[in-house]
Amino acid sequence: MNIRERTVIRNMKGKVLNALKNTGIVLIHIAVLGLIPLDLYIMNIDEIAALVLTIVWLIIVNAAFIIRRKKIGRKPGKTGVLLFAALDLITILIMTAATQLNIYWNSDAYRDYAWNEETGNRVLTKEQALKDYEFAMKYLKKIHPLTLHGLPADVEAQAEKVRQDIESMDRIAGYEFCRKLAGIYSLLGDGHTNISENYLEPHYMKHIYEHKTVGDTLVAVNGVTFEEMLKQKPGYVSYDTEDYGIRMLKNRISTLEGLRYLDIDTSGDIIYNYVTKAGDHTDVVVTADDFLVMEEYLDYEESVTGEDLRSDDGDYDFVSYEIDEEKSLAVFTLDNCTYNRHYREVVEAMFEEIHEKDIQNVAVDLRNNSGGSSLVADEFIRYLDVDEIKGWADETRLGPIYIKSDAKVEKNRKKGYGFSGNIYVITSVYTYSSAIDFAMLIQDNGLGKVVGEASGNLPASYGEVSGFLLPESHIYFQISSKKWHRIDESKENLQILPDIECDPDEAYNEICKDIID
Repeated sequence: MNIRERTVIRNMKGKVLNALKNTGIVLIHIAVLGLIPLDLYIMNIDEIAALVLTIVWLIIVNAAFIIRRKKIGRKPGKTGVLLFAALDLITILIMTAATQLNIYWNSDAYRDYAWNEETGNRVLTKEQALKDYEFAMKYLKKIHPLTLHGLPADVEAQAEKVRQDIESMDRIAGYEFCRKLAGIYSLLGDGHTNISENYLEPHYMKHIYEHKTVGDTLVAVNGVTFEEMLKQKPGYVSYDTEDYGIRMLKNRISTLEGLRYLDIDTSGDIIYNYVTKAGDHTDVVVTADDFLVMEEYLDYEESVTGEDLRSDDGDYDFVSYEIDEEKSLAVFTLDNCTYNRHYREVVEAMFEEIHEKDIQNVAVDLRNNSGGSSLVADEFIRYLDVDEIKGWADETRLGPIYIKSDAKVEKNRKKGYGFSGNIYVITSVYTYSSAIDFAMLIQDNGLGKVVGEASGNLPASYGEVSGFLLPESHIYFQISSKKWHRIDESKENLQILPDIECDPDEAYNEICKDIID
């Protein structure tokens, strides 16, 4: 091997070593960013602590680099200094964004979280309760659009009262602690921002289903109507509209634990007040012994109604459709706004069959849909003979940053044959969140009629939530990060009001009448 060949090999080795060294420097910087997936998937890390750890790590890495260069008698070169400075800056910026602008930092969004913690019946020490209180307030201040410039005055006053109450106690039950936090969050008037306790084995009032099957309507408990209860127990539930608040109360009174959360005495008789289909008033008197765990409840209902509520033949689906050729009507039922391949396939199949059978009317049943992804409405509209769709304006908060987006008119990326018949959307008080957006897109763009009840929340409302678990009590809470506006700005403060108002269960008949007319 001659001198020239040895020189070439030596230069190649030098380049390889430099590349390896630079790669090592990059990897050493990246190592500290491992705090991000660690927080998202495994454990809570305080934002400030994460930034401090990042800076300390970078100081150690820089010091080690300088010391090593001194040991071998070489000063850090200009290229090396610039590389370190650039990597330091990028690393700090990434960590700052991850901790300060990321609404999912310390959330449960990417963790294997299940409702497997008993929270309502737990008892917390004062120290535990204060720790959870600070955690809940910290993220309310960090995430919600209404707290960008600090807590609203009434929220701040209530928060301070709750803190003082906790400090005056040695211990606090999960029920009461949850109510106190809910009393703070509910003042924002945002149903998406709420607190939820959990019970491993809730007890269900055994007569609830019997009365539902015969059409009885529960109107009160112990003579207190739900409207009165909503006023007497302000802050127990979060809601946008009173109708939705009443829905939240009704959800709770079906269980013994829910009654206790609502601070209703369960030590003696509890009276459920019903109105029958005929308009008569009837009372059901129960005690705590009439509340059964799920297996016992299902056994009881089968013995009384003859229905096995356990049975599941596998036919239930969150999205489905039926076609009535005689009435030229397709009924598309969507029980939650899940946007996936299955949803797209069902929509495509329905509109294909609609075209083949020349169906002129489509009803979208959203009565029991509490939301999900707004993309389900976008996909549905692609099969309509519509060129443009007007969307809504929104405002997003990312820590200290507030981003406003104006409403836009977007070209409809059409699919299929372009359905040009009549569209009906069936709504109820249980229609919520992205399901409301679906109805709004149809109504405010003049694409069809809404049938049934007014929606459970306002189209102009808050959403895009991030969910958390309190570190000590494991109570779940979620906070909105975005403000949505209504497409039709003249109706900004209105619910989705039906074009054809009726009992949602009678919507099908009303649609058939409208088709004939």
